[in-house]
Amino acid sequence: MRAAIDIALKDLRQKIRDRSALLISVVAPFALAALFSLILGGLDDDFHATWGYADLDGGEIAVALDAGPISALETEGVVDVERYASAEDARAAVEAGEVEAAIIVPDGFTAAAMSGGGGAVELVLDPDAVISGQVARSVLAGFASEIDAVQLSVATALIAGGQLPTPELTAELAERAAAMASSITIAELAAADRQAGYATYYAAAMAILFVFLAAQFGIVSLHAERRSGTLARMVAAPIHWWSILAGKLIVSLVLALVSLTVIIAGTALLLGAQWGDPVAIVALMLSAALAATGISLLTVAFTRNEEQAGSAIAIVSLTLAVIGGSFFPANQGPELLSQLSLIAPHAWFLEGINDVSTGGDLVSAATPVLVLTLIGLVTGGLGLARGKRLVLR
Repeated sequence: MRAAIDIALKDLRQKIRDRSALLISVVAPFALAALFSLILGGLDDDFHATWGYADLDGGEIAVALDAGPISALETEGVVDVERYASAEDARAAVEAGEVEAAIIVPDGFTAAAMSGGGGAVELVLDPDAVISGQVARSVLAGFASEIDAVQLSVATALIAGGQLPTPELTAELAERAAAMASSITIAELAAADRQAGYATYYAAAMAILFVFLAAQFGIVSLHAERRSGTLARMVAAPIHWWSILAGKLIVSLVLALVSLTVIIAGTALLLGAQWGDPVAIVALMLSAALAATGISLLTVAFTRNEEQAGSAIAIVSLTLAVIGGSFFPANQGPELLSQLSLIAPHAWFLEGINDVSTGGDLVSAATPVLVLTLIGLVTGGLGLARGKRLVLR
């Protein structure tokens, strides 16, 4: 074991002076995590919009729209509402960018709706505020559905009573129906949000992507030492082949852990990433480094030189990254991709980060940690089966 440690220390001293290893292990993933965070970080903020409202009708339904869903959204702080005296002022506010949507209730809207003749509410949208426009459209659609339900209730009651639906009677019954409380209330309980913020998610995604590239350096150096003749001298010395391989694996594990540590600490300090329970994070880091080292060993074991090894590691790493959600959450893709992601350690690492960064602990991260450890042990075991050939070839 002493020989393995000496080999590892020698290689680590070389890697410290190797700018390419430093670039791939630390600089590149941190820079990409920062880039993704800056581009997408605003999506972490709560939704908020500014709407305009112009009531040119003044009738019961127009007042109900203002006092009901619009005021409720305003009270909850979801939207700020600017009220205008004319349709022209409301449209001009949208054109000037002062509001993102303007709801205009025309004169005679309430009378037309209550008489069964129907009515139209004008919705003016800023084309650049897509989400705000969709929310405004949904609010109006929901309110219109309630009005339709009242109209249907009134018509049903009149027909059942054998009365003709005169405008006056329809309006009176519609007003009574609108004032009644709903007999059925739907209580919506949202599940806890287990998705990390964008700063944290993409920092973790870049960390697990590049940790595979960092883990290659220790093992790939076997090919470089064979080319330079150093490996032949080590084999000729009284050093067992597994000590040589163990030293290279230690280097890969250390570089993987250093890469993860720098990215996690740096993004927490500089980008505001929220990682959560440190014990669970350390467990995820160790298991991810083990998985990356095992897969790297297995991949390199089937190559014959540095060029083949570098290409093979890049292909395997990028393929697993795409499948595992390093570039976009796998659960937002097709169902097939969500199923395939289960074979990628990236997906398990990101699942653990999602749990821990949103309040989870080591217990909630136990499954990802165990799966990553199992991946590392299985692939590492298969790689060791060819390890002797890799060293003695």
